[in-house]
This record gives sequence, structure tokens and C-alpha cells, in this order.
Amino acid sequence: MSEGHISLERALEVSNNMLAAAREGQWDSLPKMEVERAPLLRASHPRDDRSRELLEQLLACNEEMLSLAARARAQIADALSRNGYAHRALNTYVGLGR
Repeated sequence: MSEGHISLERALEVSNNMLAAAREGQWDSLPKMEVERAPLLRASHPRDDRSRELLEQLLACNEEMLSLAARARAQIADALSRNGYAHRALNTYVGLGR
């Protein structure tokens, strides 16, 4: 780790941990990691090729996490929709028996 890139390198390490958690569906652990990562991303860093490389890797992690989150959100919406349908069907069935 070079001195000027320490914050970006640590931010990338935390981002990779966040991505691993997202891949495993451990969404509850991400906010705590983001609390650690946010100040690292705001810290100053050199404007050089290494910083650019690290920022590109960070962006790739973020994009994959967003994709995984969108997929999980769609799965939850689908499950809620099916549950709502089953609930309406049950209410209709119960209503017919009265």
C-alpha cells in the first residue's frame, strides 16, 4: 500500500467485503460496513493512475452490489405479490362459505 492510496485501498477492501456479503444475501451487514467505508471514500487521495485504477474497481463493486440489490428487491416484491394473491384467494374462499 502506498501512503497516498491507503484510504482508497482500504475502501476497496471494505467494498469487496460488502460485495461478498451481498452475494450471500447478508444485507443487514452492509450498513455497518458502509459507515466504515464512507469516510475512506471522502478522504483525499492523489490524482494519479493508481487512484484511477482503485476508483474503477470501487465503481465495479458498487455496480455489482446495485445489481444484486435490484435482483433481491425484485424477488421480495414477487414473493409479496404471491403472498397477497394467496391472501385474496383465501379471503374469497372463506367468503364463499358464509
